[in-house]
Amino acid sequence: MNDEQDTIEQLLAKCRRDQHGWLNGNTSVYALPEEGTMMPALGGVMAGGPRLAELQRLGAGLWESGSGDVEFLDGGVTGDLAWLVMVEHAEVKFVHRNGRARWELRVTELFRHNASGWERFHRHADPLVWGHTIDEALDLLT
Repeated sequence: MNDEQDTIEQLLAKCRRDQHGWLNGNTSVYALPEEGTMMPALGGVMAGGPRLAELQRLGAGLWESGSGDVEFLDGGVTGDLAWLVMVEHAEVKFVHRNGRARWELRVTELFRHNASGWERFHRHADPLVWGHTIDEALDLLT
Protein backbone atom coordinates (compact mmCIF):
# COMPACT_ATOMS: atom_id res chain seq x y z
CA MET A 1 0.00 0.00 0.00
CA ASN A 2 1.09 3.55 -0.59
CA ASP A 3 0.68 6.52 1.78
CA GLU A 4 -2.61 7.62 0.17
CA GLN A 5 -4.14 4.16 0.51
CA ASP A 6 -2.92 3.91 4.12
CA THR A 7 -4.51 7.27 4.96
CA ILE A 8 -7.80 6.32 3.30
CA GLU A 9 -7.89 3.00 5.18
CA GLN A 10 -7.12 4.77 8.46
CA LEU A 11 -9.88 7.35 7.92
CA LEU A 12 -12.36 4.72 6.75
CA ALA A 13 -11.70 2.70 9.93
CA LYS A 14 -12.34 5.89 11.93
CA CYS A 15 -15.61 6.46 10.05
CA ARG A 16 -16.73 2.91 10.83
CA ARG A 17 -15.92 3.34 14.54
CA ASP A 18 -17.64 6.71 14.60
CA GLN A 19 -20.79 5.37 12.91
CA HIS A 20 -21.02 2.57 15.49
CA GLY A 21 -20.49 5.04 18.33
CA TRP A 22 -23.05 7.53 16.95
CA LEU A 23 -25.69 4.82 16.48
CA ASN A 24 -25.20 3.79 20.09
CA GLY A 25 -25.27 7.17 21.82
CA ASN A 26 -21.76 8.60 21.52
CA THR A 27 -22.48 12.04 20.07
CA SER A 28 -18.90 13.26 20.50
CA VAL A 29 -17.64 11.26 17.50
CA TYR A 30 -18.85 13.90 15.04
CA ALA A 31 -17.61 16.91 17.01
CA LEU A 32 -16.26 19.46 14.58
CA PRO A 33 -13.98 22.45 15.08
CA GLU A 34 -15.57 25.91 15.30
CA GLU A 35 -14.85 26.57 11.62
CA GLY A 36 -16.15 23.14 10.60
CA THR A 37 -19.45 22.57 8.80
CA MET A 38 -22.11 19.90 8.83
CA MET A 39 -25.05 19.21 6.58
CA PRO A 40 -26.88 16.61 8.69
CA ALA A 41 -29.19 13.85 7.50
CA LEU A 42 -32.37 15.61 8.60
CA GLY A 43 -31.50 18.83 6.80
CA GLY A 44 -30.01 22.22 7.38
CA VAL A 45 -26.48 23.56 7.51
CA MET A 46 -24.62 23.93 10.79
CA ALA A 47 -21.34 25.40 11.95
CA GLY A 48 -19.02 23.39 14.18
CA GLY A 49 -18.37 23.97 17.86
CA PRO A 50 -20.47 23.67 21.04
CA ARG A 51 -23.84 24.53 19.42
CA LEU A 52 -23.39 21.68 16.93
CA ALA A 53 -22.51 19.31 19.78
CA GLU A 54 -25.81 20.17 21.52
CA LEU A 55 -27.83 19.69 18.33
CA GLN A 56 -26.14 16.33 17.75
CA ARG A 57 -27.04 15.23 21.26
CA LEU A 58 -30.69 16.06 20.56
CA GLY A 59 -30.58 14.31 17.18
CA ALA A 60 -29.10 11.14 18.61
CA GLY A 61 -32.01 11.04 21.07
CA LEU A 62 -34.25 9.97 18.19
CA TRP A 63 -33.06 6.37 18.47
CA GLU A 64 -32.11 3.88 21.13
CA SER A 65 -29.47 1.80 19.36
CA GLY A 66 -28.31 0.62 16.00
CA SER A 67 -25.84 -1.42 14.01
CA GLY A 68 -24.43 -1.08 10.56
CA ASP A 69 -21.45 -0.68 8.29
CA VAL A 70 -19.86 1.89 6.03
CA GLU A 71 -19.49 1.21 2.32
CA PHE A 72 -16.55 3.05 0.77
CA LEU A 73 -17.26 4.45 -2.69
CA ASP A 74 -14.36 6.80 -3.40
CA GLY A 75 -11.78 8.97 -1.71
CA GLY A 76 -8.45 10.62 -2.05
CA VAL A 77 -5.66 12.54 -0.41
CA THR A 78 -4.06 15.73 -1.70
CA GLY A 79 -1.41 17.13 0.59
CA ASP A 80 -3.04 17.87 3.96
CA LEU A 81 -6.59 17.33 2.65
CA ALA A 82 -8.46 14.01 2.44
CA TRP A 83 -12.01 13.20 1.33
CA LEU A 84 -14.22 10.12 1.53
CA VAL A 85 -17.48 9.33 -0.24
CA MET A 86 -19.46 6.55 1.46
CA VAL A 87 -22.83 4.98 2.09
CA GLU A 88 -23.62 4.33 5.75
CA HIS A 89 -25.88 1.31 6.03
CA ALA A 90 -27.63 0.79 9.37
CA GLU A 91 -30.64 -0.63 11.15
CA VAL A 92 -31.81 1.54 14.00
CA LYS A 93 -34.28 1.15 16.86
CA PHE A 94 -36.03 4.52 16.87
CA VAL A 95 -37.60 5.85 20.06
CA HIS A 96 -41.37 5.24 20.25
CA ARG A 97 -41.41 3.01 17.15
CA ASN A 98 -41.74 -0.72 16.94
CA GLY A 99 -38.88 -2.80 15.61
CA ARG A 100 -35.80 -1.67 13.78
CA ALA A 101 -35.80 0.47 10.65
CA ARG A 102 -33.37 0.87 7.76
CA TRP A 103 -31.27 4.06 8.09
CA GLU A 104 -28.99 4.51 5.11
CA LEU A 105 -27.14 7.73 4.36
CA ARG A 106 -25.11 9.12 1.47
CA VAL A 107 -22.06 10.69 3.10
CA THR A 108 -19.16 12.89 2.07
CA GLU A 109 -16.55 13.81 4.66
CA LEU A 110 -13.54 16.11 4.46
CA PHE A 111 -10.47 15.82 6.71
CA ARG A 112 -7.40 17.98 7.14
CA HIS A 113 -4.07 16.98 8.58
CA ASN A 114 -2.68 19.11 11.40
CA ALA A 115 -0.25 18.68 14.30
CA SER A 116 -2.62 16.28 16.12
CA GLY A 117 -3.36 14.10 13.07
CA TRP A 118 -6.33 13.91 10.71
CA GLU A 119 -9.28 16.08 11.75
CA ARG A 120 -12.79 15.89 10.29
CA PHE A 121 -13.95 19.41 9.39
CA HIS A 122 -16.94 18.77 7.12
CA ARG A 123 -19.68 16.12 7.02
CA HIS A 124 -22.57 15.99 4.58
CA ALA A 125 -25.07 13.16 5.10
CA ASP A 126 -28.52 12.68 3.67
CA PRO A 127 -30.92 9.74 3.36
CA LEU A 128 -30.18 7.32 0.55
CA VAL A 129 -33.43 7.36 -1.41
CA TRP A 130 -34.33 6.14 -4.87
CA GLY A 131 -36.68 7.17 -7.63
CA HIS A 132 -38.27 10.45 -6.60
CA THR A 133 -40.22 12.31 -9.23
CA ILE A 134 -39.44 15.98 -9.66
CA ASP A 135 -42.73 16.83 -7.93
CA GLU A 136 -41.83 14.70 -4.90
CA ALA A 137 -38.39 16.31 -4.74
CA LEU A 138 -39.93 19.79 -4.94
CA ASP A 139 -42.39 18.87 -2.15
CA LEU A 140 -39.41 18.16 0.12
CA LEU A 141 -38.27 21.75 -0.39
CA THR A 142 -41.54 23.34 0.71
